[in-house]
Amino acid sequence: MWNKLINATGTLHLYFIVALITVIVLLGLSLTAVKSDLALKSSQLETAAVNQRTLQADLTVVTDELQAQAIERDRLARDYAFTLALNEQTAKAKDAIERQLVDQRQVIKNLRTSANEQTRSWANTAVPDDVQRLLKHATYCAHRSHQQDSICVTAPITHQPVSARRM
Repeated sequence: MWNKLINATGTLHLYFIVALITVIVLLGLSLTAVKSDLALKSSQLETAAVNQRTLQADLTVVTDELQAQAIERDRLARDYAFTLALNEQTAKAKDAIERQLVDQRQVIKNLRTSANEQTRSWANTAVPDDVQRLLKHATYCAHRSHQQDSICVTAPITHQPVSARRM
């Protein structure tokens, strides 16, 4: 009986050793799997960190573009308001000029159809060429963009008395 027990115990030890070896091998395999999973998760974490930095940089670029567009939108809104004001001012000036034109045409019509023969003949007489050129020149120089032309700039006025010899 002792023999059986010793033989059984030896076999039991053998089973126990095989079981321990199996557990150790399984733990080693499990540790290897955990280690590879940890390496995979670590590389995924690094990839996620790189992606986050890229997204942050993209967000910064988009935010800067959005701010620039907001500034441009505000500038365009101010330009639009300024243009509307200028258009309104121009329309008022145009209306005033048109009213003056109508008034002046009425005055000319009244002069040409006047009951006074001398006024009527004066109104219907052609303007001399010299006077027409003078008026055309004055009109040209009166325009804002032509005032710096050499033909429109007047000579400087001297404030010296005229000598007695010239009188």
